[in-house]
Amino acid sequence: MGLNKIVVTMGDPAGIGPEIICKLILDKQFCSQYDLTFVGSKTILKESFKRVFSITTFPDCKFIDVAGKEEISYMPGVLTPANGRLSIKYIAKAFNLIKSGKADAMVTCPINKKAINLAGLKYPGHTEYLGFLSKCDNFSMMLVGDKIKVVLVTTHIPIGKVAESITEDKIIKAVMNSHNAGKFFGNPNPKIAVAGLNPHAGDNGAISNEELQIISPAVNKCIEKGLNVYGPIPSDTLFARMLKGEFDIAVVMYHDQGLIPVKMESFGSAVNVTLNLPFIRTSVDHGTAYDIAGKGVASESSLKRAIEVADMMVNNVKFNTNI
Repeated sequence: MGLNKIVVTMGDPAGIGPEIICKLILDKQFCSQYDLTFVGSKTILKESFKRVFSITTFPDCKFIDVAGKEEISYMPGVLTPANGRLSIKYIAKAFNLIKSGKADAMVTCPINKKAINLAGLKYPGHTEYLGFLSKCDNFSMMLVGDKIKVVLVTTHIPIGKVAESITEDKIIKAVMNSHNAGKFFGNPNPKIAVAGLNPHAGDNGAISNEELQIISPAVNKCIEKGLNVYGPIPSDTLFARMLKGEFDIAVVMYHDQGLIPVKMESFGSAVNVTLNLPFIRTSVDHGTAYDIAGKGVASESSLKRAIEVADMMVNNVKFNTNI
């Protein structure tokens, strides 16, 4: 069998995406393990090679240039609407490769939500735009560390709105998507822990009632479906138990509840996975990092790990006949 075909998008041109892609392309030993196609603006990547690495000849690689009339000068760290539009163009092109069967998985470098907003686009990020393109609104965000994997019930919302935003349906969706994700990680029946929202998981209603009124009923409905799920579990003990191997995936109520433990365990090598899209998509675990863009100090380790995880996920569904 040939190598898995993976399309990699450049992300926001002003962020560290161009730089970490340059570093990846220069690592020939790593790239030789995959069939990689890069999507972005060739002029910007050429400038990045020159500025950061003093390389004037564009290295040999599969590269699709989609910049078009919105090509801009390479200005690291500068927020512009044009960068937002270009970011979306890269994603759309990569999606077309997936849709036409020319790629097995998509790996994305970081985009900037503010740049996308300035461009007048309604999508807050990769996940929502890919959901729109694939006509899917039942997706979930997963962060994959070494031993800790988390799936979010709510994502990028203010902490003050979390309690009012969680529902039984959202929790059940996150648990179902976690269960279905097991096959991509070699385990068709993962042990899923559902975190409580409040300290001590509400302490039987003494602190608050979200656990009793929303989270526990959702967990019970998932158990009735035959899923291997437990909870609600206080989050101050949940992740210690995960590190001991007691659970495979944690469903958490809000962004930082899950991302803090993942990044403490695996910062720089964690991977963002979008669950329940009709294709495999992984991403780096960091943002555009405008403050260090173009300085040659950004690490490509999370990008490499995102490619490794995407490749593993493809292989698990391609070749494991037991799942």
